Amino acid sequence: MSRGSTKKIGLIGRINPECRLFDGQTVKTRMMYRLLCETYGEDSIYTVDTYDYKHRAPVVMADFARCLAKCEKLVVLLSANGRRVFFPLLSFASKHMGKKIYHNLIGGALACDLEKYPKWVKYLNSFEINWVESHALVQRLYEKGVRNSAYLPNFKYLDIPAEIHQAPSHELGEPFRFCTFSRVMEQKGITDAAAVVEQLCAQGMACNLDVYGPVDDGYKQEFERILEGSSHVEYRGCVAPEESVPCIAGYDALLFPTKWKPEGIPGTIIDALSAGIPIIASKWQYYDEMLEDGITGFGYSMDDSSQLRECMRRLMSLSDEDRASIKYGCRERARCYSPDVVGSQIIQVMERGL
Repeated sequence: MSRGSTKKIGLIGRINPECRLFDGQTVKTRMMYRLLCETYGEDSIYTVDTYDYKHRAPVVMADFARCLAKCEKLVVLLSANGRRVFFPLLSFASKHMGKKIYHNLIGGALACDLEKYPKWVKYLNSFEINWVESHALVQRLYEKGVRNSAYLPNFKYLDIPAEIHQAPSHELGEPFRFCTFSRVMEQKGITDAAAVVEQLCAQGMACNLDVYGPVDDGYKQEFERILEGSSHVEYRGCVAPEESVPCIAGYDALLFPTKWKPEGIPGTIIDALSAGIPIIASKWQYYDEMLEDGITGFGYSMDDSSQLRECMRRLMSLSDEDRASIKYGCRERARCYSPDVVGSQIIQVMERGL
């Protein structure tokens, strides 16, 4: 319900109102925009869209200046490049203009960034709060001198079915249906996932893989080669964030074989938890904060992609009853990432302070 605020709240980040982008940064920013609009009213939210900043710098900076003039509170969601540009300006606005800055971190690499940009510590401490998606990252930032970070999980507005989709029994030999739901690139493990599916099929374990998400320009040729050489892998294009759960609910499992070291709290994991489908994932740095072996699926060492095949075998060998238990475990874990739960934390801090 809108609170009908008469004072503008600024939102700075990659909003892309045309909804052409489906990457995690843009989706997270749009979710925040929706939360603020539903809470305070759309007319009370002034946006600065940082999309394609390098080619739109004059427009973005003009919007930013107007945002400072109109708004007392600014919510910011920035990539590493955006942080380099805006952190000094936001810190100045906080210290000398009385602006309240609420920084919602994109990604999980901020502690590493501080080693390269030590000045960022004073910038971060000048903000009202730095929301980060991991308890471990809160501690790492504290050790580097950041005193005002707090845990805030990612959240998504999703069309969640009331009933968990029950996948058909595979006792009669129907293939297992796997999917990936992320940027399509080497670092997300797409090559590994496709190779393992073909290996399992060659060994008589029927399965297929549907790949969803935007294809990175640098990976297009490699991905086309994979599709041409893989009879059990299909590309299904992009799906709007709000439609992700119904789309993947009918699969047997989501694969998340990421190799990207700075991986934070991926929205695709929230999609799968909400859909109630098991997750097979490499154990990135924050795996244990989101997932639990045997409860939400299975994980393996990020440094040993050969284990992906064994995890998939393990899931495929489970009884229908055991797979159903994991599906319920996923839906229970999904409650932590609902807009109602997370949004109330955001609004409480913005209205009452820490």
